[in-house]
Parts: sequence; structure tokens; C-alpha cells
Amino acid sequence: MTLQETVSFLSGEEQQNILTLRSEFTERFPITIKALRLIDDEYTFVKKSKGYNLIKRDSKKFGGFVYYVRYWHNGKMISSKWCTHTNDYEKACLFADQNREKIITEYKQKYGGYCIKFLQQFYDQSSAVFQKESKRNGEMKEVRRKRYYMIINDKFIPFLKEKKIESFNDITVPVLDDFQDYLLGTGIKAQTANDNMAAINKIFNYLVRKGVITVNPCQNLSPIPEKEEDKKTHGCYELEIMKGIFNKRWKDKMSYLLNLIIYTTDMRPIEIKSFCKNDIIMNYGVKFIELKKSKTYNGIRKVPLHEKVYAKIVEYANGMEVNKNIFSDVTNYQFTKAYKELGKMLKLSIDFLNENNITFYSGRHFWKTLMSDAGLGDDIEECFMGHKVTNDVKKLYNHKDMRGKKNIAKKAKEVFRILDARLFVR
Repeated sequence: MTLQETVSFLSGEEQQNILTLRSEFTERFPITIKALRLIDDEYTFVKKSKGYNLIKRDSKKFGGFVYYVRYWHNGKMISSKWCTHTNDYEKACLFADQNREKIITEYKQKYGGYCIKFLQQFYDQSSAVFQKESKRNGEMKEVRRKRYYMIINDKFIPFLKEKKIESFNDITVPVLDDFQDYLLGTGIKAQTANDNMAAINKIFNYLVRKGVITVNPCQNLSPIPEKEEDKKTHGCYELEIMKGIFNKRWKDKMSYLLNLIIYTTDMRPIEIKSFCKNDIIMNYGVKFIELKKSKTYNGIRKVPLHEKVYAKIVEYANGMEVNKNIFSDVTNYQFTKAYKELGKMLKLSIDFLNENNITFYSGRHFWKTLMSDAGLGDDIEECFMGHKVTNDVKKLYNHKDMRGKKNIAKKAKEVFRILDARLFVR
């Protein structure tokens, strides 16, 4: 009698003493008893993991579908899968069991260490990948390339080796989160750690584009929040110490020119790199640099250009095409060198610059301090510095109407008067 028939029979019987029922049941239904014991064993004992998963994939060749196998290895599932060449479940299991060692060994021989080797070479100037990426996305500045190369080879790869990461699919959001903690553990600040992650993000964008992985884990990774005590405002020099500094002879002409521009125009470094000859315009007898690219929307503005500064820029850009960015080739290293050279000219030590957090960007803070001290008014921040603009300032200095153009030209002349009296004076 089958199990279904047995259940149907018993459901019509009256309840008996459990011992009598067990004896009668065993005697009359031995096949059912055997089946129930097998079921009980299956649910009583924990099933041993096979060490692999079988996946169905459509296949006309194998009559509608075929089984693929994916193996678990060292507690992780290998991303690759292998065809079992059958749609019979038992045969697929047999294939998976018999070929496990061979398949995993060949896989490790082919891909073992590939992840690490790729990471090591991505920012290597001589590697084929780096050269192709440079042609596709433009040359990376050498200073940045070296920094990214160091981050990957000196920090990220040792971390992955310690974690025993073998493939890109193993580099998940939690793994990168642990790497952020590792970076903070080295003593660097949150902003620097977040900057380090940019080197990794660029690699994963490439891997997604090439189909090596499907999702860039960096995209789902939260940046490290900055602490208030880590945020430093840029310092700047006392107004009196800067008098006549640009009338002196400098050995490094590039440092002189970069400092001259930021201390007289208040432009950001990225804005200095983005303007060309065509962006120098005239408005009611006053020269301006028309900034069409900036860090922020409000940074799109017209910046007053003193005649002395204009002459130096024209001299430097002699022979350049009118639509080529004049300072596009300037690197972060040159900006850094520029502010250090200014410190030397002022006979101040590097320790002094570090203690007072004086950098190249300090030129903007100096310009604002100078203009405010001379009584130019709070609207200079919105008018010339590229900060958030209120409606009143928009109306007063509207670049599109005649009144606004006259007002901005008048304001620019006041800037030049202050520069002549407080900065260029000997």
C-alpha cells in the first residue's frame, strides 16, 4: 500500500492505544514505514552542503535547458560557472562532484592573482591599460598618476592580501568600508581618506565598462563624514607684509605669475586653469576675465583684471591660440611650489606656513581681507568672488543691462585703486 493510500485508510479508523497502533501499522504497512523513516531522517539531520549550486540555463541543444555549476571555495562562491552538458539533475550532480578539483585548480591557475596584478598595473605609465585609458579619457597629470599608483600599491593591495581577497567580485561595499577604517587607522583625516577612494573608484568604473563586474561598489559606499575639528580655514598673510612683493624680482617666473593672478583677481586654482585669451574682455574701459567654467554655478562671473596683471598674462601667453586655456598645463605641484616660493620671498619658514595653514588658496582670503579692510563692501563676495548671489546684487551688477555693466566697471576701478595703493605700492 502506498503512503497516500495508507493515510486515507487511517483517517477512517478510530483512535487506538499508541502501542497497538504502532504494532499494527508496522505489520500491515511495512513499505510506508520505510518511507516515513527516510522522510524523518531527511528532516532530522542537517543536509551536508554539496559545495556547489546548479543553475538552469536555456539551451536548444540540450532539449530546452542545461545545468551549469558554480562552486563554493574557501567560503565564497566563485563568480564563474561551468556547463555540465546535461539537463538531467542526477548526471549534473555527478559531473559537479567528479570535476570539482580539476575545475577549481584550472580556475586558480588562470585567474589566481589576476586581481592583484591588474591593480598593480592600472596606474603604471608603461601598462597597456593605462595608455588606452589615457587616449580615451585624456592624459592624467603625472602628479595625480603617481599619487594614485602609491595609494593602490602601498595601501589598497596590502589590505586586500591581508583580507585574502582573490577576485574583483570579492571586493564588496563592506570590504571597502573596512578599507576606509584601515585608512583612518593610519592617522589620515576623513577628507584625505575620501580622496584616496577616488583612485579605487576610477578602476572600478573601468571594470564595469569592460563587463568584468556589473556594479561599482564605490557607488554604494558612504564617504567618511568630516569632523569639525578636522576642518581648517585657510590662513592668509598680514596686509602690510605683502606691500610691494610683486614689484620685486623673482627667480621662479611661473610662481610669480600664479601668485600675482590669485592675489589680484581672487580666482580659484581651477578657474585660473580654465580661461583663454578670448575670455579677456573689455567693459566700459575696464578689462575683465569672463569665467565660463567654475567650481560652482555662482562662480560663473566676470573678474576685474588689473593692467599690470594683464600685461604679464599676455607676455606669458604670447604665441598661444586664442581659444586655448592659457594655464591648462599647470599642475597641483606648481600651485604648491608657488605658495612656498611666495613664503621664501617674504622670508617665512615652511613651519610658519604650515602652522598658519597658508596655501596657494590663501590668495583668495587675502584678496577678500584687503578689499574689506579698504571699505569696498560686502557685495564683493557675490560680485567678484563667485559666492552665492542675492537678488539685490544681481540687479545692481546685472551683466546684461547697461546700468549693471556700468556698476561693475565702477566697482572694478575701485578694486584697481586698492591694489595700487595697498599691494603694488613700493
